[in-house]
Amino acid sequence: MRVRDHQDGQLEEFIAARTQDLHHDAYQFTAAQQPAEELVIAVLAAMRREQIDMAQAGSTARLRMARASVRDNTPTQDSDPSQLAARFRPLTRLSPRQRAVLALQVVDNYDERETSRVLRMTTRAVTDTIRSIPYDELPGASPHSGELRSLLEDFGDLATAPSASTTLADVRAAPPPPRRPWWTYVAALLVIALTVGTLVISQSRYEEWAHSPKGLNHIHGTHFPAYTEGYKLVAIHDVKPGPPAEFSVDGSGAVTMNCADLRPGLGISSSSELNSGTYFNAACSAKAQQPQLIPAGGQTSVSINDSSRPSWPVAVYRKVSWEDYPVATGHFVVARDKTVDALRRQTGRNGQRITPLAAGTVLTMRGPAGSPNGTFRGQLELPASAGATELDITGLLSPTTTGRFRVRLNGQAPWMNCASSNVTRMTLHPDDWCGLYDRHIPQVDFSTVDASSTLRTRRITVELSVQHARGPWTLQVVADRYKTDASAVDDGANG
Repeated sequence: MRVRDHQDGQLEEFIAARTQDLHHDAYQFTAAQQPAEELVIAVLAAMRREQIDMAQAGSTARLRMARASVRDNTPTQDSDPSQLAARFRPLTRLSPRQRAVLALQVVDNYDERETSRVLRMTTRAVTDTIRSIPYDELPGASPHSGELRSLLEDFGDLATAPSASTTLADVRAAPPPPRRPWWTYVAALLVIALTVGTLVISQSRYEEWAHSPKGLNHIHGTHFPAYTEGYKLVAIHDVKPGPPAEFSVDGSGAVTMNCADLRPGLGISSSSELNSGTYFNAACSAKAQQPQLIPAGGQTSVSINDSSRPSWPVAVYRKVSWEDYPVATGHFVVARDKTVDALRRQTGRNGQRITPLAAGTVLTMRGPAGSPNGTFRGQLELPASAGATELDITGLLSPTTTGRFRVRLNGQAPWMNCASSNVTRMTLHPDDWCGLYDRHIPQVDFSTVDASSTLRTRRITVELSVQHARGPWTLQVVADRYKTDASAVDDGANG
């Protein structure tokens, strides 16, 4: 009894402090006063029965109300829109599921995967719900609009909260869930018996499942993510250390292995028809947060140089089209840690700064927020040519959203650091677009060197092609001339 009395005392304090907030949240989901009150009572009664830790009661109650609401995907009928201000009426026409997903997106800042997890829905169901919400009828026409957040908060304020004592009395009086009939327990025992028998019979199948992408991820904590940087996991092969193992990779794919258990400096080597049989090595990095992918295609050879295990799992990925990949669409985290001036700065072998013989001016191109996609061109002025010099062109692309980007300098592709150290990019790879798929949006730098002293043109055409971008971007390009012997340090160099 002391535990129950203590729990009720904490619950009473919680209700006294949060009654209005609870009904505010419930109204966001139900869009009607009576259903909001019933939802609050049902959730609090369940929390009382389960003796939930009251330290997290606020967030627990809100998420439970959201989970209860997503069970109903029919438009609300209890509201009387004529009694509401016109700006609230689009919300009343949504279903409880749509309002719950919308509130978690807009108010709680959850992305689709987080929403799927907390609501215990499939990601596809969450995606379908988001697509069904008529954002064009809502202020800001975007799930990330400050106007839309204000609208939802004001909508919740329409709720009228009963007194704390009335709410607590209703919670205590709420009937427990109906007891299950006897036959359900018999059925449960039968299911358990069948499950045990099935596990014994299917033990041989378990090994096959454990080496599938789904099984391996489940067992080992997703050290081979199902999707990564435009690729999808499609197969797992056990490779013994020593001589190369042979297997086929369909289309434009990639291979990798989990570096977590490898000794430092060891890794994987791969060659395939895609890269004309040339071996490429990928040493493991302690900083790598995702698999380091080696592009491959067709008949592929893979070797591993760590013999501390009898075999190592090697993952095979397949390139996925943009339309079929789960590309992030919001809540972007934009990096701005690079500058074009820092990238163009060169140092000699002794670490001292090398001063260019002729420094160029920076060409800046910008993609407007309203129409960031397309092909954009600019003319980069080059320093005057001089004997025994090389022309270094340095560029920095600063996107703000996901998208696909491709740079051309006089029609030629420069070497590009496509925003990730986890993908081994080779010029032989057929996809020379730089794709940004994740919510973390880094800067992309590129460079090229022309050591020819006969280049007489005074300008080159810089071309940037952009696809699927959702916001503005900035491109900066500059050309400098240095002595051909880059190890030499000018007399006027800075330390």
